[in-house]
Amino acid sequence: MADLEEIVRQGESIKDRKLKLFGMRVSGASIMGLFALLSGLLGSLYGGFLLYQKVESLAALDLGSISAAMQKTSNDVTRIEEHADAIKIELKKDMSDLRSSQWSLESKVDGKLQSIDTRLTAFETKLDGKLQSVDTKLISYDTKLDRFELKVEKTKTDLEKRIQQSLDNPLAY
Repeated sequence: MADLEEIVRQGESIKDRKLKLFGMRVSGASIMGLFALLSGLLGSLYGGFLLYQKVESLAALDLGSISAAMQKTSNDVTRIEEHADAIKIELKKDMSDLRSSQWSLESKVDGKLQSIDTRLTAFETKLDGKLQSVDTKLISYDTKLDRFELKVEKTKTDLEKRIQQSLDNPLAY
C-alpha cells in the first residue's frame, strides 16, 4: 500500500514539476500553451502561403485570351440564334401552308360530299318514283290476275256444269 500512495503522490506532483528546456524552467501547461501558439503561427503562415499562390495564379491569367474566347462564344451564340430564328420563320410558313392546304382539302371534300349527297337524293327520288310505278303495275297485275282467276274459276264451274248436264241428258244439247 505504501507503494501505491507513493505513485499517487508522484502523479499529483506532476503538475507542479518544472522542466529545464534551453536553460529555462517551464511547466507542462506552459509547454502546451507554447505548442498551441506555434501551431497557430504555422497554420497562419501556411494559409498565407496558399493565399499568395492563389493571388499569383489569378495575376498570371491571360485575360485577353479569356476575353477572346468569350467573344467567340458570344458570336457562336448569336449565329445559332440567327439560324434558330430562320428555322422558326420557315416552320411558321410551313405550318401556314399546311393549314391552308388542309382547309382547301376540307372544302373540296365537303363539295364532293354535297355533290354525292345531291346525286343520291335525286337517285332515291327517281328510284322511289319507279318503285311506286312498279308497285302500281304489280297491284294492277294482281287485280287482273285475280279477275282472270275468277273468270277461269267461273268458266271451270260453267264447263263442269255443262259437262254434267250433257252427261245427264246427252240429247238436250
